[in-house]
Amino acid sequence: MSELTNRRPWGVYLWPAVLLVTAAAFPGQSQILNKNLVVNGDAEAGSSQPNASDPKVASIPSWTTTGGFSVGTYGGGDFVQPDDFGPVDRGQHFFFAGQGNQESTAVQTVDLTGAAADIDAGRVKFYLSGYIGLSLGLSDNIGQTSLKAEFQDASGKVLFTSTAPGPLQSDLNSPELLLLRQATGFLPPNVRKAKITIDLANPEAAGNSFAADNISLVLSAEPMFGVNLLTNGDGETDAHLPANDPDSEDLVPVPGWNAHHNFAIARYDGPWTPQKTDNVPTSNNNFAGGNFLFDCFTERSTCPAWQSIDFSTASKLVDAGKVTWSLSAWLGGYTDAMDDADLAVTFYNGSGGTISTATIGPVTEANRSGLIGLWPVSTDGTVPSGARSARVTLTFHKLSPPTDNLNAYADNLVFQLDSIQITSVTNAASFQSGPVAPGEFVTISGQSLGPATGVVASGSQKGLAGTTVTFNGIEAYLTYTSATQVNAIVPYGIGNNASVVVSYKGRTSDPFALATTDSAPGIFTHQYGPGQIWAINPDSSFNSGSNAAARGSWVAFWATGQGMVSPAGVDGELIANPKSVNLPVKVTIGGIAANLVAPPVLIYTGEIQVAVYIPADAPTGNVPLVLTIGSASSRSDATIAIK
Repeated sequence: MSELTNRRPWGVYLWPAVLLVTAAAFPGQSQILNKNLVVNGDAEAGSSQPNASDPKVASIPSWTTTGGFSVGTYGGGDFVQPDDFGPVDRGQHFFFAGQGNQESTAVQTVDLTGAAADIDAGRVKFYLSGYIGLSLGLSDNIGQTSLKAEFQDASGKVLFTSTAPGPLQSDLNSPELLLLRQATGFLPPNVRKAKITIDLANPEAAGNSFAADNISLVLSAEPMFGVNLLTNGDGETDAHLPANDPDSEDLVPVPGWNAHHNFAIARYDGPWTPQKTDNVPTSNNNFAGGNFLFDCFTERSTCPAWQSIDFSTASKLVDAGKVTWSLSAWLGGYTDAMDDADLAVTFYNGSGGTISTATIGPVTEANRSGLIGLWPVSTDGTVPSGARSARVTLTFHKLSPPTDNLNAYADNLVFQLDSIQITSVTNAASFQSGPVAPGEFVTISGQSLGPATGVVASGSQKGLAGTTVTFNGIEAYLTYTSATQVNAIVPYGIGNNASVVVSYKGRTSDPFALATTDSAPGIFTHQYGPGQIWAINPDSSFNSGSNAAARGSWVAFWATGQGMVSPAGVDGELIANPKSVNLPVKVTIGGIAANLVAPPVLIYTGEIQVAVYIPADAPTGNVPLVLTIGSASSRSDATIAIK
């Protein structure tokens, strides 16, 4: 019996099973995700003018301007004041249109190549936002202002355009304020840059008092399907209400929402809001309303707030009738008050034309039996063919006497798209696609494959968290499931070709065709692909660049894709005694044949252990190690550290 088998350090047949779970997520690794990519979007770099009548600044860092586009100082003459409605985190400066009856614009091109891999994989959502409004007076032309992003390929060809329109005059309760405007959506492949334009359009009067601030473009690796597409649908994001004033509705902008000036969030348990003991959002009989809800404490007859979501990258699925939608909310009102709220989704075609609208609510005073609180409402359907975007609008309706303020509430707003799709099947260790082998541990990637929050199996099991996977009708054992990824073990009885199907909550994917093979070796690495292999040295420590193994010693590592084993493998079995790999196994280190310490064995369903001597003449440093089983070899860029 070999030295390795005799010693059995580090619990040799136990720890490696963790690898089948931890190959669980491949989030975007781009360094430009989740931060504002617009440079000087807050106008704080460079100089500013203290008064609206001053000449425009000579230049604005990072922006190319036209017309009178300039930078002003909060609190200056005929300017927005520091305490006027606008960005909570504002600096000292803001953009304004400048003197004269002219259109004023500012343009900046943002490099997105750092997110190319994530963009081309179809997993990047963009958030375009900024504050637009008036530095002085009122204007019926304010609606012509906008914030626009033209997403381009490397050559500058526009692939997709998103616009956040400026507010309407009806959205403004007073002059000298800035309202948040935002547009969201998903980027198509090949986008490499974005041209950002702040357009402070020419008004009808002799001057131009339009203003903007806090311009932002943020990219985030997010799924389109199976998640809430509304930003801050629960009112909990960045609320800004003073902790010592539970009744405060400070009329600060509500993150994520294009809204009327009076649209606000308020705390539960206030004198004019539901108590947490009233009829309020619950989950499993527990309060699920968070700290805040939406309201609009105003004398206006209506108070709207909306978000737009572009999903044109899913056009093929939409037009094939394979995308469903759902809309839900908790809506309600005050004791014996007639005011109410509804939530609507409107679908638009690529030209902005309306296709259809669906509405939930209102929960009327009669529905509530005059009680204060919120009640759940929902609806769903299939996204209409030709739809490329949607607008979700929350509208509060004032039905009480004109002298009363509007008293209606909303919380936990959700708009979700679903289309269960398989996009790839890869070796879970190497993350390479290709034919699959019996007993191989694979990663199935796609959309709406499982719950939004990943679930790890206890060992392996069928039907994990509502997700089932079949290969040619044979149900596979799973170790992990989420909306975008499922880890499964290929059944031993797969046959010559494979058709993979994933089902979740009554929805079933189209079959995903796969070729099969006798073996498809993949070595588990730290990155689940290239780089440092998960391996141990003779002293039971992990092999690494700072803890290399000596030439002439040995290392042990783990792999999958071995194919058939003896005694015959059984799907989902717990391996009490290691099983032999049927096909011949070879290893090279730095291109040099390496002797096996002992025959490789299956130690966990879908996972083998290989122990190999390091040749005395092997290269030093981070050295490629290649595993060959039968006629198939692992990727050539997985490495171990040798000294």
